[in-house]
Amino acid sequence: MKGTFLMAMLVVFCMLVIPLSALKNPTSDVIPTTNTQSNIPYENSVNTNFEKIKVLKDGEILEYNIKEYLFGVLAAEMPALYEEEALKAQAVAAYTFALYKKTTGATQDYDISSEPETAQCFITRTEACARWGTKAQEYTSKLDRCIASVLGQTITYDNQPIFAAYHAMSAGITNSCKDVWGKDLPYLKSVNSNSDTLADNFLTEVAFSPEDLSEKLKDFHLAENLSQDCFSEVNRNSSGYVTSLKYCGKEILGSDIRKALNLRSCNFEISFTDNLFKFTVKGYGHGVGMSQTGANAMAKQGKTYEEILLHYYPDTALQKN
Repeated sequence: MKGTFLMAMLVVFCMLVIPLSALKNPTSDVIPTTNTQSNIPYENSVNTNFEKIKVLKDGEILEYNIKEYLFGVLAAEMPALYEEEALKAQAVAAYTFALYKKTTGATQDYDISSEPETAQCFITRTEACARWGTKAQEYTSKLDRCIASVLGQTITYDNQPIFAAYHAMSAGITNSCKDVWGKDLPYLKSVNSNSDTLADNFLTEVAFSPEDLSEKLKDFHLAENLSQDCFSEVNRNSSGYVTSLKYCGKEILGSDIRKALNLRSCNFEISFTDNLFKFTVKGYGHGVGMSQTGANAMAKQGKTYEEILLHYYPDTALQKN
């Protein structure tokens, strides 16, 4: 009887204690996923983790832990009311982008700036809560939860962090990196994002009198009296974005027109009615990489953050340290 009792106790020990001890040391390169598809690529873990980041904000270099930094990027870059899977996708893209900048900016005193022209926006938790008002507690918990669930996950190509560009809303199809910045990156190709066309403010219109337009474009051509045919030879890339056009006979880049007139994107049509030059604009942003509006639409359709990322960054993989 005593031997039987001891054997029974040993069985109980094996059934309860050993599994509990295994949970204390999970395998680091196993990524929990809610996706049931088996064809989502994950790469073996490489040393791409970092805990601190130096941010240039308002002329001052400040150091943040990575959780706080990602909170500030999400709060600044994506509406907190978006679906959680879209916010998770944004968190992974922001982490990857920061890692890319951190590893390629060794000559600077800081790792990344908070300027959208050269990096990604960042606001403090205090600034975010002030923006959100009565929703502050709800949105704070939501973003913290999303960040915690994907922290350390990186988008990679050839086992290296990618240049994870993203934008607010495409023109229905994203831009390739080559068309915008002249560099051909295999994971920043044009992909479908047709759901953007159904979003609010997909189309915007701005109008200028001939006098106002002439003043805004004076750096390109000094013209006192603009005629309705002052724009000609509009060239577009395969995604429909204006690459160049002629203004009073002088060729100008579409990106220069966008900047001078503060247009939401380079995908625009020009018309002249009622003595006004009207610019009808599609989407918002440079159009490269992940569309945040498209990501939210995919999340509403039940897609996971992994599916969203691998759609907008084709031929990449996800990894976790």
